[in-house]
Amino acid sequence: MNKNRPTPLVHTERLLALVPYISANQGISTVELAKTFNVSLSQMNNDLMTLWMCGLPGYTALELMDLSFDSGYVTIHNAPTLQKPRSLNFDEIVSLLFGLDLIKESIPSDSELQGKVTELIGRLSAKSPISSKLRATDTVASSLRAQIEMAINSKKSLKIDYHSLYNDKFSNRVITPLELRTESGIEYVFAYCNSATSFRVFRLDRMQNVIAAEIDIEALHGQNVNSNKEIEYVLTISDRSRLMKERFAIEDVGNGQDIQLQSFSEQWIERSIFASSASATLVRPAKIRAEIAKKAKLLLERYQVVRDA
Repeated sequence: MNKNRPTPLVHTERLLALVPYISANQGISTVELAKTFNVSLSQMNNDLMTLWMCGLPGYTALELMDLSFDSGYVTIHNAPTLQKPRSLNFDEIVSLLFGLDLIKESIPSDSELQGKVTELIGRLSAKSPISSKLRATDTVASSLRAQIEMAINSKKSLKIDYHSLYNDKFSNRVITPLELRTESGIEYVFAYCNSATSFRVFRLDRMQNVIAAEIDIEALHGQNVNSNKEIEYVLTISDRSRLMKERFAIEDVGNGQDIQLQSFSEQWIERSIFASSASATLVRPAKIRAEIAKKAKLLLERYQVVRDA
């Protein structure tokens, strides 16, 4: 048995790809065609002979493809049903999107090629279930990771601009990195936050403008940073107990009972109560409770305006 004989699937894929390629490159030599499809000249001649006998049902001279290659140069006619390239499969589309993303990152942002690459990425994504946001490049710059590792090894502090999802704002912080961790594909740094005078965990992809800092740690420890101290709050659960226990990280507690918890962010408490859809009720502190009521009233008023419009 000839071990180099192509499998039926590979052979069929090549035959289907040959027709549109020849249609777009009329008069191409059989030598160049064999080189393009990475097969021997003998195999290419066999493939062309197979195509020469293909066509629509009836299989007379009127229905067969008009393929000429006797002179060593190939032309094809009467093949309208196969002139379009075959559809790309999932793996091929993923490979193309990754490749295009690498090309996009390697060319200047003001180059006219940027627009063409972006357009091609959009067209490929529109014909597949794959998002155009698929990235081949790391979302975390290697230089940022190197800075953090250097700070860990030298026990130095860093000044960072950090984006918080709780209040959707950037804050300036001074941190002393202790350990890099990766969980579910996301990179974190476990650090002592000198600004909050407590340990915190930061996502690397939300860190910006990272520079080395010469900080007097003892002086910072003596500062009173009220905005970052722990907030005690009390809530009750009335419905969807399992989801609420997961959201607020609490143990088994019966519905209707007061539950005392802690958080470092008023915004997180507010958003969590809103997301609970009346399954959890904030009992205190009164300040945050009043802020939730104020925002809820504003949302209802805006909804009423939209509905009446």
